[in-house]
Amino acid sequence: MLPKKFDENEIFTLVALAGLMLALYLLPKAVSWKAGLATGLFFTAMACFADEVLSGMHPLNLFNTFDSKDIELFDFIIYIPVFTLYGYLFITVQSLFRARLRSVRIVLFYLLVWIGFTLLMESISVRFGVFHYLEGWDNLHSLVAYCFLFPVFYTYANWIVNYPPLINLTV
Repeated sequence: MLPKKFDENEIFTLVALAGLMLALYLLPKAVSWKAGLATGLFFTAMACFADEVLSGMHPLNLFNTFDSKDIELFDFIIYIPVFTLYGYLFITVQSLFRARLRSVRIVLFYLLVWIGFTLLMESISVRFGVFHYLEGWDNLHSLVAYCFLFPVFYTYANWIVNYPPLINLTV
């Protein structure tokens, strides 16, 4: 469960977690915590599903995470808090730019910026040993996957922000 050694990939994961927490702290609160959490957990579920299909299922096994093929503590840290906060950041930024996201061209640009940033973060993650590409997987394959996933994320986040609550849960 614990990593074999605490090295650069665990440090990178903690820095990414701290960076996401700082970004969300500094940004204006554009969505409710329920909308952010719902979107963040959707990001996490989609990422876990995609990673399980692409990295864990035989015969694919296209990449591994961290130092071993076994699940360790930092797998949970990257999947649950990091991916959830990344989804929360996505819906926050989407809500902040909501007035500008009115044309297809601007939405496509917005999605391309997120895809590009995510590819950049993935490349840095690979350099720090968070992900290990196997069997010919590379950033081009990730680009294709993100081109399918991010429109789904955008649609889901848009639905969450615009959907009226079924029950008024005031706390």
